[in-house]
Amino acid sequence: MNNLNIIIADDHPIVLLGIRKLLKYIQCVNIIAEFVDLTTLINTLPKLDANVLVTDFSMPDHQYGDGIAFIKYIKRYYPHFSVIIFTMNTNPAILSTILDMNIDGLVLKQGAQTDLPETLLALQKGRKFIPESVTRLLKIISTNGYANKRLSPKESEVLRLFSEGFQVTTIAKKLNRSIKTISSQKKSAMLKLGVCNDTALLNYLSSIGISSINTNQRVQEISD
Repeated sequence: MNNLNIIIADDHPIVLLGIRKLLKYIQCVNIIAEFVDLTTLINTLPKLDANVLVTDFSMPDHQYGDGIAFIKYIKRYYPHFSVIIFTMNTNPAILSTILDMNIDGLVLKQGAQTDLPETLLALQKGRKFIPESVTRLLKIISTNGYANKRLSPKESEVLRLFSEGFQVTTIAKKLNRSIKTISSQKKSAMLKLGVCNDTALLNYLSSIGISSINTNQRVQEISD
């Protein structure tokens, strides 16, 4: 790959500004377009001469789905795109699930200043690069004996939506699955994570930084 013609997507404009400044002086990088929502991105994609997508993992309120559903969509309909995921998520199980999607790079926002340019330069040379900040977290899975307890992509998606305040019935509608299936996937994920009820699950999600709403508020909703 010679020049990297990049699309960047994040629902926070200030993050887009930061990425633009970060990549400004990398000679092989051309930023083609920026998007704050994935619906507009997908509707515009056929018109763009790009070969790399740098995108946040969680961008809610998107008609095609976000997270794993969005990665699958891009992989299916735009297989020529190299995909780099840019995320705040530090849950080893979730990160492992993302990497299982055969993406080209995974960068934590916390380490973006050095890791994102390094990932893109590796991509330009035809190599995949996973920063040390990510590999260090992934080691938690093997050292703690969780190698056989990794969340599946569907389980990860269910937990992420649950953490955002959606009930099982709503998650089923959003993901076009039955309520029974969503309930089973949620229970399976809870078993793998070693939590026995919704309150414990929310506390766990909050502790690893993937709960996007106030935990006390969510616990109260469950209790009501």
